[in-house]
Amino acid sequence: MLKGLFGSDDRSTLVDSAFDDVTVMLQQSAKMLELSVAVLLENAELDVDFESMDDVVDESERMVRRTILQHLAVNPRQDLVASLILVSMVQDAERIGDFARGLAELVRFAKRPRSGPFAEELLEHSQMLPKMFEATEQAFRNDDSELAMKVIDTHRELKPKLTAFTERVAESDLTADMAIVYAAAAKIFRRIGAHLANICSSVIQPFDRIRHGDETA
Repeated sequence: MLKGLFGSDDRSTLVDSAFDDVTVMLQQSAKMLELSVAVLLENAELDVDFESMDDVVDESERMVRRTILQHLAVNPRQDLVASLILVSMVQDAERIGDFARGLAELVRFAKRPRSGPFAEELLEHSQMLPKMFEATEQAFRNDDSELAMKVIDTHRELKPKLTAFTERVAESDLTADMAIVYAAAAKIFRRIGAHLANICSSVIQPFDRIRHGDETA
């Protein structure tokens, strides 16, 4: 879909720049998620300024919006729908950064190290997300609908697992602090997966269908 909207020969250099900024957002958010998982679920001692890392994501979002605005101001008829799709994509990418940072912030609620079967299961689920990040980036840059569909399918697979995990946490004898941490982390993983699926829906869905459907729930 994106290839048909943007084309390959007449695509604006401003639009190319916007694609690069979305890529930066995804790569930075993936790194933040990796570090957050290490801090929260592997009890790593990392001196990381997540706020500064998230600032990179936020600034990239502003750059995309500014770039698209400049592009449409100069040539409003070129790449109009595609520009709207990019704005939609960048909104999802920015939210991913917020969630990745929020994951690390859950540490302050924990009164003890994270260990045991719940931590191990959640860590296993989290390992599905890095591949989703990589596939999402490739899917939207290469207009690869098959790869985009794989990301959506992975989210569909991960979503019920995280829901079942949260239900078991609610029924467990975990202390309140651990229950909050694990349940909130599972919710964050689900939301990150949903936003990645949203971005991939931009590759395979018409503009009015982006973010609609069970892949984004």
